[in-house]
Amino acid sequence: MERIISIGESDRSLLKELALSARTHSYAQRCNIILASAVPGTSAADISRQLGISQATVRRWQKQFAEHGVAGLADAQRTGAPRQIGEQTYAAIFDLHAQGLDTRRIATRTGVSQSSVSRIIRKAQPIQPPDTASCPQVDKVVEQLTVELFESLADDIPLSRFLTKVQEATGSDYGIVLALSQGKKKPTLVLSDGRSLEGTLPYLEKHYHRELLADLSEGVVTLVSDLFSPEELRQTDYYKEYLSHYGIGHILGVDIGTVRGISGKFRLARLETRMDFGARERAICRGLVPYLRAALNLFVQRIDTEAEKDALSLTVSGMSVGSIMVDPDAHVLEANPPALAILGEADGIITTAGRIALQNPSQSRQLHELIRRNAEASIDQSVSGLTRAMLVDRPSGKESISLLVRPATRYNRRQLTIRPTALIHVVDPAQPRVTVINALTELFGLTQAEAKVALSLSNGFTINDTARLGATTKNTVRSQVRSIFSKMGINRQSQLIRTTLISVALFSLKHE
Repeated sequence: MERIISIGESDRSLLKELALSARTHSYAQRCNIILASAVPGTSAADISRQLGISQATVRRWQKQFAEHGVAGLADAQRTGAPRQIGEQTYAAIFDLHAQGLDTRRIATRTGVSQSSVSRIIRKAQPIQPPDTASCPQVDKVVEQLTVELFESLADDIPLSRFLTKVQEATGSDYGIVLALSQGKKKPTLVLSDGRSLEGTLPYLEKHYHRELLADLSEGVVTLVSDLFSPEELRQTDYYKEYLSHYGIGHILGVDIGTVRGISGKFRLARLETRMDFGARERAICRGLVPYLRAALNLFVQRIDTEAEKDALSLTVSGMSVGSIMVDPDAHVLEANPPALAILGEADGIITTAGRIALQNPSQSRQLHELIRRNAEASIDQSVSGLTRAMLVDRPSGKESISLLVRPATRYNRRQLTIRPTALIHVVDPAQPRVTVINALTELFGLTQAEAKVALSLSNGFTINDTARLGATTKNTVRSQVRSIFSKMGINRQSQLIRTTLISVALFSLKHE
């Protein structure tokens, strides 16, 4: 039967204090055994696996605590001759060791035997060797994690496999990658190992601005313990209001860098009842930094390409409609050919230094406010989009241009979105109207039936959907797809969308 340990708040605080400030690893471990034992439903086997000790050791110290309280965790009184090494000598040994002296020179300076010096240092600091950056084992781990990093970029939930593996390799309880859009005060995307992390929302909404590893130098692996002593850490608001609620006491972080206006941050965390990260974990993360930066670049390209495809494919069915993707400050990110043609006329709607505007100042202010709000709504569920239409006056006296402003993507927890964007649909009544069907039949020699299938696939419908809507069989549609691909010189549906966009634009120019 498992022993149930109940501890009061005063004992809990004392045990945490002793675990962090203990001179020896063994005493810190005893405190951590009791702290872990107080968690409901935790068995001796669980604690044994977590702390890397035997179940017999767990039960021994549970029994000691139950009978004698915190005092029962201390070493028993030694028999025989009294200890010959005093506290001042201990302190001198640790100071000299911290300065980088070897055990022989420490022994010479303190008058203690070299074997005793080695024993004292080994018992007090049994975590990891001072520097394992060149250790072949670390290199092998980095190599394996790098493979997982790039392979997991293509997963439905990117990097989840990598984060699971890096947590296993470093003994971390949590691991996340944060993506921040330029100018944003909090992350626009948080990637984890796929678990639903209870503290994520409070972290983003209330506590991110207090993060203890803020403003790190790019590529420098840093521990919270590099910056704060245990006592200083527990005095911070970030610890009191956030970390302590989730039992986190140790954090390792590195800022990956900025790619195409997106900054990346990598963070690992351990529970407070465990030992801090050591040199080995630092070396692993240091080895991953250049690969994390390359992965961030590929990830941003993937998201931007998907966003562009989603936005522009919406206009395939009516190519007289221009589409312009903009950031919150109205800078043009992407525009399809009809939109470029309208912008090129500079009649009512213009661009200045890459920023879209209207020649009527009042209308321009209204447009910029719609863009800002809809861009924010694309990444922030707390902001509601405001899809609105506008008629734009033209100095030339021609018929007004019609605009429709909306979020480029609708906020969706399952959808990857890293930068705020709005989409502007533009219709110029003076622009020639060209149907996709006519363009595809004339440019590629498609039959009317094949052109309809090509249009359906370009709009994102599957072969099954296309067959059902066309009241035909899947085999017939597959046969038509083979003919379409052959005539258009393509071999994938993604190529069909882009080829259709470009070809219809060229067809429009041909008929002007």
